[in-house]
Amino acid sequence: MSNHTRSIFLPFVYKFDSENTPQVKATISGVDIELPMDTGSTGILIGAPLLPMVGPEDGTPSYEFLSSSRILYNGRLVELPITFHGPKGTNATATVPVLVVDESVVCPWYDAKVDGPCCPFNPNGPAPIPRDTSRITYMGVGFGRNQHGDGQPHAIPRTNPFLNVESINGELLLPGVLRTGYTISTEGVYLGLTPENTRGFVFTNLEPGLTHEEDARDWAMVKMCFSVNGEVYNRGSALIDTGVAQMYLRADEGMIPNITIRNPNLNGSAKWVHRAKPGTKLTIGIPSLDVAVAEYSFTVGEASEMAPTHVIPSKQKHPAYVNTGRHFFFGFSVAFDAVAGRLGFRPVVSPSL
Repeated sequence: MSNHTRSIFLPFVYKFDSENTPQVKATISGVDIELPMDTGSTGILIGAPLLPMVGPEDGTPSYEFLSSSRILYNGRLVELPITFHGPKGTNATATVPVLVVDESVVCPWYDAKVDGPCCPFNPNGPAPIPRDTSRITYMGVGFGRNQHGDGQPHAIPRTNPFLNVESINGELLLPGVLRTGYTISTEGVYLGLTPENTRGFVFTNLEPGLTHEEDARDWAMVKMCFSVNGEVYNRGSALIDTGVAQMYLRADEGMIPNITIRNPNLNGSAKWVHRAKPGTKLTIGIPSLDVAVAEYSFTVGEASEMAPTHVIPSKQKHPAYVNTGRHFFFGFSVAFDAVAGRLGFRPVVSPSL
């Protein structure tokens, strides 16, 4: 990376915490917005009332479904400039397709594998819950999210603003000056990788993504392996997700001990929900437990800095999968190198007592 010298730091608007998706300051077509930054999705979602300069017929129809919140977004992809604001007046600008959201509903029964842009009729339950589009602001900067059945048909590098920076502080970037990628810590984001902001990171290689032949910046999710109570190894993929505080866990083999409890979310559609059983020890290694560049353990139900708020077990099937949730960042900073297809990890140094 010795030839790549440009980068820009974007501090989070609010202190990174376990309860909220971190946010950065941005301006889209002249409108100032604080954008929640989600590494579990790809692409910008903005309610149509917030972008009055976009006409009702502008853009190409599209949609996105976010499985953790069970929310479906419908609207139009419109090419728009977005400027991110750093400290002391610094800024970086990208132009990407933005999903201008005309309608959005909570649709708990939506099946991303078969349902398209519409929430299907539910004969056994209530109608979809409409949402106020004037309050919708969201930005996905993750990768490997365009798999079939993920509900994100346009989750490609072209829609990721962090991978399409055109200028820094008003100066157009010449080829080779900025290495496409970013680092994320609890303090904020560096856009562009340099020897300085990647110092101390240990990297693992990623596999090509679904559209890698069309866009060499498209990479699949990172490999991982987790054990349950130190006995059963499950190998699959990991999503390091700033968008949620909980963990989602799917076993490839063996069982994840779980319990059924009354849904703590009073607004949830289900009366009862499954949770991993308290006392279950989980150990996660990236890309494996045998040779790990990042590894951590926690016991479900016991408080620790990297432990998620709760662990939701999915139905057992191949391949295994873990969504770590944002608590992962209390133990590691992360660097995504979209040029070489690498993901890096640097342990967070705890302050001295």
